[in-house]
Amino acid sequence: MKQALLILLLVCSLHFALSLRVGIYDNPPQVYLLDGRPAGLYIEVLEKIAKENGWKIEYVFATFPEQLENLKTGRIDVLVSIAYTEERAKVYDYNSEALLLNWGVICVQKDFQYRDITDLAGKTVAVGKGDVYNQAFLRELQRYSVSVDLLELSDYPDVLRAVRERRAVAGVVSRIYAVQNHEKFGVKITGTIFSPVELRFAFPKGSAINATLIDKIDEHLRKLKSDHEAYNSLIARYLGMEKRVIPPWLATLLLVTGVGLVVFASWTLSLRVMVKLKTKELLKANDELKQLNEEITAQQQELSALNEQLENTYARLESSLKRFGDVLSFLSGISPDVSREDFYTMFLSSAQRFDSNALVVLMDDDVCYLLEDGSMKKISVKGLTLLHDRKKLLDLVSEALKINFEAVVYDVSKDGETALLFLYKDHVTYCVEEDLAKALCSVLTIYTKLKKHEEALASLSEGVTRAFLKALEFHEQHTAKHSETVKNYAVKTAIKLDLDERWVRLISYAALLHDLGKLAIPSTILNKPGRLSAEELQLVKQHPVIAAEIVRHIKGLEEVAEIVQHHHERWDGKGYPDGLSGEEIPLGARILCVADAFEAMTSNRPYRKAMSISEAVSELINNAGKQFDPNLVRIFLEILKEEGVMVVES
Repeated sequence: MKQALLILLLVCSLHFALSLRVGIYDNPPQVYLLDGRPAGLYIEVLEKIAKENGWKIEYVFATFPEQLENLKTGRIDVLVSIAYTEERAKVYDYNSEALLLNWGVICVQKDFQYRDITDLAGKTVAVGKGDVYNQAFLRELQRYSVSVDLLELSDYPDVLRAVRERRAVAGVVSRIYAVQNHEKFGVKITGTIFSPVELRFAFPKGSAINATLIDKIDEHLRKLKSDHEAYNSLIARYLGMEKRVIPPWLATLLLVTGVGLVVFASWTLSLRVMVKLKTKELLKANDELKQLNEEITAQQQELSALNEQLENTYARLESSLKRFGDVLSFLSGISPDVSREDFYTMFLSSAQRFDSNALVVLMDDDVCYLLEDGSMKKISVKGLTLLHDRKKLLDLVSEALKINFEAVVYDVSKDGETALLFLYKDHVTYCVEEDLAKALCSVLTIYTKLKKHEEALASLSEGVTRAFLKALEFHEQHTAKHSETVKNYAVKTAIKLDLDERWVRLISYAALLHDLGKLAIPSTILNKPGRLSAEELQLVKQHPVIAAEIVRHIKGLEEVAEIVQHHHERWDGKGYPDGLSGEEIPLGARILCVADAFEAMTSNRPYRKAMSISEAVSELINNAGKQFDPNLVRIFLEILKEEGVMVVES
């Protein structure tokens, strides 16, 4: 009776033996076709499991993307050697034990000069459709803002074949496939690696037989990996490695070390790429700077032409008006640095010397300028558009000044924007010749043009300064507000010292640009909440030198560069970068030092909270004669008092 029952069970077992449809694709050495028959590491392992459990296997060969769809729709029961990811685990069921660990690599043409992933920008890169490393590669591209043309192909052989045939510069494949096949396809493996994953068996989501298959496969893999000699021998046969028996503790150590190396390599690559991206940003800024320099050069050339015209005019005046040497002495001192109102006052005063009987009037931009009891008087002339219209000009001037005159000697600039008039109440008294009026009007015209170009250059310099400040703001957010506040304090101090308009403007530019060198310092250091290391502090101390080197290349801002370079010097000589002391330090840099320190002390920083106004004032007073110019500290405190800030002097 027992024998009959056993026979019956055996017959039923054979009759109902589990039949599996196994998906395979071309991915040697894990799985491939050899002389038309399935072969590879995963095939050998699966067939042993099938033999142990009496399973029947029917192999289905297709491309990898097709197999993913087959697995999803249940047209196959098992897919071998598939990378495990959390995203895929939502679509497929996986066993728990992995047979291999793998990661993605980039292979390139042998003659392609590859250093990091940014070298692929604008190039064609081949990837496997549906491959896990395809998605990981796209994430790396987004991370470093690199754009490439993707060529999606069905499997790894097609990917490397595209690189060999130069349809693509690079290809993304698994590490194992690259090591086994890179020589066959004539490509080289780069040092760029990413996305380490486990290679497992996958099954249709929720299939009724999954529990049985997963249990048997995991049981066999655990048993195989526990026999280290058998496992290492199997791996060596397919991966071409020397057969060795590795103790469990050493295997664990090697695995941890390998993962650590992958992480370290990725971190190193990230640093290299970030440095390269920052370098590209600086190069782009440098190109913009070159373009601005070209514009400045063009302005300088035009100014040179105007200066030449001015020299010619001086020569003509010297030959015909020698008796007016004192006036020519004044004219030779014409400078666009002088304000319009100051120049017009001096000009009218000198022109009046030619004939005290005349009323000298200067026309500029629909405004009449004249001297009345030694003071400048301005009167608007509405409706005046063309100074060349003599009758209209004289009628409008007469009406605006509310005087009648019988004679006039005048000249108008070629552009019709300025005019010089000598007005007389009768014909008897006038003695100024038209040639003199023409010569003086030429001088006036040259000054107005020089002034306009000087204002254009100032505007351009302001634009360059603001552009750099905007770039620095992207790097360190609080810098723009800090620089604006420092500029306000510095400008008020310069005005308090009665510096001329040009130096006030240069000091304002220096205040806005004094921290420009921080573009070269990693933001992680600038925003570090704790104390800086000695190496980090030395790096930060380079920012005045770096900023000065950038600014020095902008024509017209050479003096600004000197102020920027020395704004961290100390009155006692213990500052940096050059250890200057006392009045060896440029005045602008000493002004900046006080303004910068006060603003920094009264602002929140990552490593400390802001001081109160009174605390910051005490610091200024205590360090006067040490860190700061004592005279400038006194002036700065006067400014704070004028602004209504309570100052307690100790």
